[in-house]
Amino acid sequence: MSILKKLSSPQIKTSKADNKLIHYFLSNGMKACSSSISEISEHCDISHATVTRFARKFGYETLKDFKIAIAQDLGAQDSDKSTKKSAINLKESLETTAQKLLQLNQTLLSQTAVEIGFDSVAKLVKEIVQARRVFFFGIGSSGFLAQDAARKIARIGIDARCYSDSHEIMTHSAIATPDDLVIYISNSGRTNELVKSAAICSKRKAMICAITAETTSPLYTFTDITVLHAVHDYDLAHGYADSRLSVFFIIDLIYIELIKAIGEKAIKVKQETQHAIDSLLPDNK
Repeated sequence: MSILKKLSSPQIKTSKADNKLIHYFLSNGMKACSSSISEISEHCDISHATVTRFARKFGYETLKDFKIAIAQDLGAQDSDKSTKKSAINLKESLETTAQKLLQLNQTLLSQTAVEIGFDSVAKLVKEIVQARRVFFFGIGSSGFLAQDAARKIARIGIDARCYSDSHEIMTHSAIATPDDLVIYISNSGRTNELVKSAAICSKRKAMICAITAETTSPLYTFTDITVLHAVHDYDLAHGYADSRLSVFFIIDLIYIELIKAIGEKAIKVKQETQHAIDSLLPDNK
């Protein structure tokens, strides 16, 4: 049974505070999912502990897991309602496809903003700043995303490196240290090379993060920090699923938060690295 159905027809004995929370989540939808525990407790006039206990009554270890479940239910409902509207077919006009794709991407980013877990992003930013080295690992299309992330973060003075070849990933996993941070980009969290790498890095006591859409994957079992994102599916012949836009969104968010955390030093280094790159242009020879 979906969490929305459980809230609508609770099979547990509910208190006055529970009923306030049920009404709050059913009435506010996605807005409630993006609210902090302080905002929820203040709105319902109850304690933080009561909110946490409420989530556990419905089978969720944390409030974050509870809100993600609601967001996924709401997303599924929206998807069901708009399936005919958003399904892309081979005979429609360019303009129609553009509008459908825009709608899908807007939904993808909205869902990612709900699922991402801002506490996890804040913790990851702190770990990046403190790490001796930051390794980004990804295979296939995730490797290109990892490369973009490492290049962007390196340009503000952080020792960030990307490896997308399985041999290189294993090599650098074997020399990871407790002072290093390893960030995996994997939609499914089931890529064999990355799971094996995470097992090695875990034994070597490196800090491990995953940017992923799955919390039930083998990779997730090794992570110290998990940053979640949404994936959109749209029908085109046999179907297509994509998460690149949501991962780019997360990378940009991390990058901006790093600049905010480091301050003027990051801006200065960014200017210096840009100047060095500009020196390669023909006009500067």
